[in-house]
Amino acid sequence: MKKIRISAVLTAICIMAGMALSGCKETKTTMGTSATGATGSDTGLSFSVEDTSGSGSDASVPGVSSSYVKMTFENNYDRAAIEQMSKIVKIRDMQFTALDYNFYFANEYVQLMKMQLQGVTNIPMTQSGFLDMEGQLTSDMKVKDYLRKAIVSDFQGEVFLLEYAQKNNVKLDSDVPGKIQEEFDKTKKSAEDIGMTLDEYLKSYYGPSATEDGLREILQRYEMVNAAMNHYVKEYKFAEGESMLPTVYHVLYPTLDLNTGEKLPDDKKAEAKQKAEALKASATSLDDLKTKAEQGKVANEVAEAAEYTVSVGQMVKPFEEWCFADHNIGDMDVVETEYGYHVMYFVGKKEADTEQKRQIALKAMNNEMEKAIESDDYLPVYS
Repeated sequence: MKKIRISAVLTAICIMAGMALSGCKETKTTMGTSATGATGSDTGLSFSVEDTSGSGSDASVPGVSSSYVKMTFENNYDRAAIEQMSKIVKIRDMQFTALDYNFYFANEYVQLMKMQLQGVTNIPMTQSGFLDMEGQLTSDMKVKDYLRKAIVSDFQGEVFLLEYAQKNNVKLDSDVPGKIQEEFDKTKKSAEDIGMTLDEYLKSYYGPSATEDGLREILQRYEMVNAAMNHYVKEYKFAEGESMLPTVYHVLYPTLDLNTGEKLPDDKKAEAKQKAEALKASATSLDDLKTKAEQGKVANEVAEAAEYTVSVGQMVKPFEEWCFADHNIGDMDVVETEYGYHVMYFVGKKEADTEQKRQIALKAMNNEMEKAIESDDYLPVYS
């Protein structure tokens, strides 16, 4: 299913923080998903200027800059990347400038670099240490294509939410200008620490058209987008039963090494399935299941035994589909996911907590936005 982006640095729809691999919670590391919360946005301005490589840093890599090298636009990006920047795009009645495009580009670029440096996924790189614009990011998408698509999706999402803000008379909090000024003050200090002016620093990331006033306008729009999302959540009306979430207890017999991610041999996988089915057949109650699950953990056979109240988008697909299917209390089954075999027990339904209700509302907003921007009205026009 297509994942709609609002902004690379604004929100992660229905992604819960701190999801653990061992449980079966879904770790969102695919292209097109941000990991930043809607109310904790990263302006994209204050990049690190410290040497984080451990063996000397490369001023050509955004976010990994030497304190002894004055950065320029031309050494933060190679020629191939610069050729993909500075586009002017119109979505509906809103025209995004070259600075707008470069700001989004820089944020997307840095996110991919962080993923590469953290070993989350294999991002195509050039020998000089830049993102390889012609490299295949997925089977059907080059890096440059991903960046362009992600930026346009960012623009479309921003237009949708700004229009929502206008229709609903959403206003910025009075402290927003002060918060934005704090960001510029921090960025100015970062620039001065490496012998640069604020103007030089901004231009080194966002190109020749970058100015403090221009970026201030972008950040104000970001804050309005945040305000629109918060307003949507606050005013969201839950349908009957929508805030009631399935609660399940599961016992995981893994089919991969949860430390390395490597798949276990076929005989071990078959053994895990056999043990899961045996546990399902022998458990006579939830308490009995929990007791036997704990015994399995002691014997290092069970990777996790835990109860979850499940939100949409929180768990891997087979797990989630079972949770949201029609069940009676006490129903049990064995479900296979990429992590192994789960003995599932349906505990019942619980009222969603505050954060879960927020995620439900954000998911509804995301669906509404997705439907809107799939229309021809949101097609980008380049000039």
